[in-house]
Amino acid sequence: MFRKGNQPKPPSIHPSSNPAGCNQKMMSDLTAPPPNPKPDKNRILEMHAIFLGHDTRGDNKISIRHLGNCLRVMGANPTEAMVSQHVREYQASTMDRISFDEVLTIYGSLGKHGGRSSPKRKLVEEERLTYSLSIFDTDNSGYLTAIRIRRLLTQCGERMSAFEVDELLKGRINEQGLVNYKELIHDIVNG
Repeated sequence: MFRKGNQPKPPSIHPSSNPAGCNQKMMSDLTAPPPNPKPDKNRILEMHAIFLGHDTRGDNKISIRHLGNCLRVMGANPTEAMVSQHVREYQASTMDRISFDEVLTIYGSLGKHGGRSSPKRKLVEEERLTYSLSIFDTDNSGYLTAIRIRRLLTQCGERMSAFEVDELLKGRINEQGLVNYKELIHDIVNG
């Protein structure tokens, strides 16, 4: 039997109990946003119209292959990994087409902004990506060869197709075959 003095203390939630230098606000900015509250009625009607634009059969459902495109047109910004996970789940349940309610549920699960980043998060992402590419910029000029950027985008991480890379780099390659990667990253992140 435990006496009152032998019971373990619950962890303190007092702000001063955080490790030195740990800013709680900063830490919360780096975590995933909370689930998205249900959009208002007008926004739902807009999203439904977008959804119906992806319905090729007229049965008020879309193919799971169009899920990513539909979510992006609705204003979300899910990664390919997020979309692939949902597609695999529906394929495992032998569902080929999904309803608007299912798409709306997925949209809501993407977070506070439907997968879109806040301005602060965009700035952090831009700095992180720019730093990642600056490693390849040996002369610190702010430029990388289009060939190197193409190789990085088509062979690393969430790979892009050659067509997508061509579209992305269109009008960005100078006479020397170089791309200003800082501007490229800024435009990608701020879309």
